Amino acid sequence: MDSTLRPMSTSQVLDRTFHLYRNHFPLFAGISALPPAILLLEQIGFFVLRYMAAPELDFFLANAALVLGIIALVVGYLAAFAFATGATVHAVSRVHLGQTATIRESYRVIRPLVWRIVRIVVTIAVRFTGAFSAAVAVGLMPVFMMTSFRGPDPIVMWVAGLLILVAVIVCVIWAIRLYCSYQLAVPVCVLERRGAVDCLKRSRFLSKGKGVQRILLVLFLSAILTYILSLVFSLPAIILAVAGAAGRTGRLALPITLWQHLAGFLAGTIAGPIATIALALLYYDERVRKEAFDLQLMMETVGQQTSQAAAAAAPTVIG
Repeated sequence: MDSTLRPMSTSQVLDRTFHLYRNHFPLFAGISALPPAILLLEQIGFFVLRYMAAPELDFFLANAALVLGIIALVVGYLAAFAFATGATVHAVSRVHLGQTATIRESYRVIRPLVWRIVRIVVTIAVRFTGAFSAAVAVGLMPVFMMTSFRGPDPIVMWVAGLLILVAVIVCVIWAIRLYCSYQLAVPVCVLERRGAVDCLKRSRFLSKGKGVQRILLVLFLSAILTYILSLVFSLPAIILAVAGAAGRTGRLALPITLWQHLAGFLAGTIAGPIATIALALLYYDERVRKEAFDLQLMMETVGQQTSQAAAAAAPTVIG
């Protein structure tokens, strides 16, 4: 416990992330396979509908099936993502503290929290989009007013362009900071069992200071790793596409499409848990820094051991 619950630098968090992931790869890959598997099945369903069933349906039925399929895709993927993210956080909390975890047990524990996590994820997405859109609109409003009243004067246009650039940069930075400040909400939900609103508030508290920059770095590195893995797994499809463009064969559309979907599944399964593991470790690290969580846990452990020793030493009454 002393070696795990201590303040860690960002590099130490990443090192611990890959250490846990490497030593428990079947656990984390098995948990993270659910969202890509759901996405793969729904992509295959869309493919079958488009190339096999759609020609036999009329226009209305085909579009109705497409809309229903998109709704099912969004709902199914959100539920699977919430399941996998929560289960990964639970598994990290177990193995990080030297305990054991299984895929089945992690999913069982998270089952009552799935829709709460979905609400958190949707709320973060809505707030991020709303903040970015509102900030851009407010930033561009003076520009439109200036161009409307002064006309297409070159100086005005240069000033307007500069203001647009500054507004976009400020809005992007603000929106990204807002998004990163909410990334500890799911670990809070899983490990503290709070409500969705309280989880978002507590995430902003824990990520204050340098927490936002550390979360941004973790998300950035995870996105790069996911992109590299997707590119590596997509190489066979790229080679087939080049071969098809060269006229070597004309029957490559189906295998290329199927392999692209399979490559996305493999990349999502392998790279998916990395960001979640790192965020769970950052949650512990921020609690250690801001709330001395290591001392709290140590006192709780000592108290439990004392109670167990007292109960074992108590005389047994035979009646």
